[in-house]
Amino acid sequence: MKGNNMKKECFGKTIKGEKATLYTLENKNGLCVKICDFGGAIQSIVVPTAKGLVDVVLGYEDVSGYEAQDTYIGSLVGRVCNRIAGGTFSLNGKEYKLFCNDKSNHLHGGKVGFDKKLWRVDFAQGQRLGLFLNSPHLEEGYPGNLSVQVIYDLSDADELSISYHAVSDADTLCNLTNHTYFNLDGALSGVAGEQRVQIFADSFTPTDKEAIPLGELRSVANTPFDLRQPQKLLDGWDLPDEQIQIGRGYDHNYALPEYDGKLKHAARAWAAKSGIQLDVYTNLPGLQFYSGNYLGQSALCGKGNKPFKRRSGYCFESQYFPNAINEPSFAKPILRAGSAYEAQTVYKFSY
Repeated sequence: MKGNNMKKECFGKTIKGEKATLYTLENKNGLCVKICDFGGAIQSIVVPTAKGLVDVVLGYEDVSGYEAQDTYIGSLVGRVCNRIAGGTFSLNGKEYKLFCNDKSNHLHGGKVGFDKKLWRVDFAQGQRLGLFLNSPHLEEGYPGNLSVQVIYDLSDADELSISYHAVSDADTLCNLTNHTYFNLDGALSGVAGEQRVQIFADSFTPTDKEAIPLGELRSVANTPFDLRQPQKLLDGWDLPDEQIQIGRGYDHNYALPEYDGKLKHAARAWAAKSGIQLDVYTNLPGLQFYSGNYLGQSALCGKGNKPFKRRSGYCFESQYFPNAINEPSFAKPILRAGSAYEAQTVYKFSY
């Protein structure tokens, strides 16, 4: 609904009986974004092209899918996104043990991360939605009471901005992201291999077999990870490259150049069939590009009661590098007591 009155609708109930709500942001061009207060999940982004309306993100029909899933589709991820090796880290000389939910490692916030929480709605007006969450001291093993606000802002320039703000009463870690899966030909269009992706980075962080970075930056030159010019996904995601084989496709962190905390152009995707282009901007040092290699393993169905196909969506996850707290050369996602965590990601659509 255009104007100041944001449309909201019932999105089902959680297992605990909590009522979930779906909020609709719409701009003057008719671009429409739906966000659920459970997990802060982006449930749909409908782009009004000359060929018709195209929903460009994967999602579920109601909250039950988001509660049951293990692929983080559309959701906010935290307290720390991506992996922490061995589920351990040291801060101020003290070691903390986290819940290990990915083999021997901690992934995307642990057993019950931010993607599995019902967020409080701070405001829902016009084209802006603000969500709030409090994460108590030692939740999933992290120190400090962490207060988080995430603001979604849809502009009339067809930009969806996600702004993250957090404070803690004790030194802690904070590394928040959104895990939306994009398919610019449509959520139900199948494998996205014909779509072209460009990432504006000269290096990436290679990993071991458990997807933990080796601690080095490796040039993308002469590798399948060289996406400095637009490449079809299918041209790279099955090549006999050791790192591609480890990830079963693209599932790696790119080191964005000249990190200084300012918003910069990080990536671009384009679909010939729909004509839609997505540009991604972030003020964080890394971007995890994931080509949906593990989709299709669950019996859960998405929109239209259709099962997800492997590689039917891809993610651009802005972040501090995976396992950064345990790597001396990586920028650290440490949030000091009394300081503020501020991060932003922008998704801009052209059509």
